[in-house]
Amino acid sequence: MSAQTPSQLVPLARRLLIPFLIVCGVTFALAGGYGVFLSSSLALPKSDEHPPLLIYGAPFFLTPGLYPVDSGLLDHLQRLEYKPVATAPRVAGEYFATKDSIEIFLHAQEESRLPARLVRLILVNGIVTEVLSVSDGQPLSLVSLEPVLISGMRSGSRQVREWIPLDRVPSSLIKTLLIIEDRRFFSHFGVDPIAIGRALWVNVTRGVVVQGGSTLTQQLAKNLFYSPKRTLGRKLRELMAAMTLEFKYRKEEILESYLNEIYLGQAGPVSIYGVGEAAHRYFSKNLDELSIDEMALIVGLIKGPNAYSPVKSVEDATKRRNVVLRRLREEGVLTEDAMAQAMNRPVKVMLNQDVLTDAPYFVDHLLREIEQGIGMDIPDGARIYSTLDPRAQRIVAQTLQEGLTKLEKNYPALAGVEPPLQGAAVVLDVKTGHVLAMVGGRNYRLSQFNRAVQAHRSAGSLFKPFVYLAGFEAARDPGTTGLTPATLLVDEPVTLESGTGSWSPQNYDRQYRGQVTVRTALEQSLNIPAVRTAHRTGMTAFKSLLHAFGITTPLADDLSVALGSSAVSLLQITSAYAGLANGGVVIRPVALSNMVREGRETIWSPPLDRRQAATPQGAFLITSLLKGVMDRGTGAKARVFGVRGPVAGKTGTTDGYRDAWFVGYTPDIAIGVWVGFDDERPIKLTGAQAALPIWSELAVRLIPRDSQDFEMPVGVVRRRVDPKSGQLATSQCPEKTLEFFISGTEPTVYCEVHGGGFWERLKQTFGLPQ
Repeated sequence: MSAQTPSQLVPLARRLLIPFLIVCGVTFALAGGYGVFLSSSLALPKSDEHPPLLIYGAPFFLTPGLYPVDSGLLDHLQRLEYKPVATAPRVAGEYFATKDSIEIFLHAQEESRLPARLVRLILVNGIVTEVLSVSDGQPLSLVSLEPVLISGMRSGSRQVREWIPLDRVPSSLIKTLLIIEDRRFFSHFGVDPIAIGRALWVNVTRGVVVQGGSTLTQQLAKNLFYSPKRTLGRKLRELMAAMTLEFKYRKEEILESYLNEIYLGQAGPVSIYGVGEAAHRYFSKNLDELSIDEMALIVGLIKGPNAYSPVKSVEDATKRRNVVLRRLREEGVLTEDAMAQAMNRPVKVMLNQDVLTDAPYFVDHLLREIEQGIGMDIPDGARIYSTLDPRAQRIVAQTLQEGLTKLEKNYPALAGVEPPLQGAAVVLDVKTGHVLAMVGGRNYRLSQFNRAVQAHRSAGSLFKPFVYLAGFEAARDPGTTGLTPATLLVDEPVTLESGTGSWSPQNYDRQYRGQVTVRTALEQSLNIPAVRTAHRTGMTAFKSLLHAFGITTPLADDLSVALGSSAVSLLQITSAYAGLANGGVVIRPVALSNMVREGRETIWSPPLDRRQAATPQGAFLITSLLKGVMDRGTGAKARVFGVRGPVAGKTGTTDGYRDAWFVGYTPDIAIGVWVGFDDERPIKLTGAQAALPIWSELAVRLIPRDSQDFEMPVGVVRRRVDPKSGQLATSQCPEKTLEFFISGTEPTVYCEVHGGGFWERLKQTFGLPQ
């Protein structure tokens, strides 16, 4: 084929030029139309577009039977800024207390549409007997104080996410930002071709993406309007949006929005946006109080907010900060000496307690629960009504801190080590599953890891009640190898075939007691009878029961699970024990009551997850045994510490003395405590030594003085038995105990060890009292 001459190419070029111009015209028309659309639809946020996220505690109900002193009523009133007066209250927010009554002028409660009103609490011997309306003297029901604000404000009136005007941002911080992120910000049109070309060249020559060419305006457009997913279409839209913003707004407005909207990491599940919030969250400072090294750290976070977070890795945060400081030296902002001094300062994160709220671990858990429940970010301005009891929370936080300090004083080997001795505590409402208090560590400023929820540690002896519960439940079925509290178990050396081979469990004291009842085995937390029972009942039934009680962590496939070799969280195991207190009904723990928009429209309320995990009769029998633990067993020291009334509980000590637990309950609340080291070093203390003293102090302060006993359900009977034989006691038995049985499983044979029983049989024949 012969080559085309120039004269032949001209018509071809003309023919191609027209379609090319058409394509260009259409492209520019579409781009222009899209630009007009963006110009009308895109808008920068304003300072008043971020209403605070307000989190409230549970309401405080004023009901007959309330002990104002024990319940902390007056403290609660002061926290709500009610003022005591010397005469009858005249305006909302005042109260007048005497020996015989308390008059409170309640604030209006907008969420409940209740006006301000005056109520009178009648007191008899320090107990509220009536709640009356002062206006007409009529009794009132469901009267409560307004909920306490536990999070959402800083220093009284300033919002947590405070908008910082550009003129309040230090010039040195702005200069650092522009040097690192966009040095030609004030000269480009939203897109920086030079930066794009440089980044492209560096990435191509190095064979990996090491630089980006996005301007501040592009970053702002991406954060505000588009998903972080990296696609060519999203990148093109981002470019158009950036140019539109530059056309529509002044540079100063764009820079102010960027400084307030840029994402700068996490404090727990709480997202940090804006340099002002970062200064408060990370350093407990205002922007004008930041040093140059702290400014460098905040600017350095922009490249990787979580990768370089000082909360997650001080080492990585320090390296990134130093990169920024070197750039400032190269640009002449810092001298060599100033750079060296800044680099030599260690990164110290001081999380601001005002920002963190009174219950930082609880708030972290609450926000995580909400975000998982709604599947999206929590909207600005939402009002969150939590289950937290502010008084209980303060007591738990104080008691845990003091308890750990006391342990370090009494056992010096625990003190002055890194990482330090840690602890966690949880309080649950048995009937509702509400989390009343939660503390996940001894110092949130230093560690935001929530040991009440996120830590999974070996359960130890806390699993033993469920071993015996599985046996009690099995006893209901004819022909099964079930047991009762009076069943005799063998406490002697044994070797069993487990999932990992032969295994010879030992008791903690290396002693053997021969035959013991189930009650004695659990009260004294004996290992061998528990393992024998699990082997007898079957691991399938035992593990199924644990799952039914809310234990979702993986369980081993061998008999060691009976001794708690598998891991659980403190919240999980405390909830399981709450299920025992609630007649075998397990309610999934919740931290949220309700979340509403500013207009009172409900956004989300958690569904009630309630299930019958065991029979009321079986649960009652276990509660009876665990009451014995408190009176005669491994938890008996609680009585020495001042715990009174009907309480059930269990110690937990793991292999190697790495974890110390105590979980106990009344018919109304369940309290769980864990003590240990994060790195699982042995604390060389039992649950009774380390966790029980803290638990006991909590029980003394939180359990009402008039706490009721556990109600015996229908289908449970009582019989006097001889603990040596496990059979019905006779007049010749030297020791007799009153024992509970599921109806139909009680013993029918009189004691064959001590003999007798003639008179008992005669009384039974004629229906006489035994």
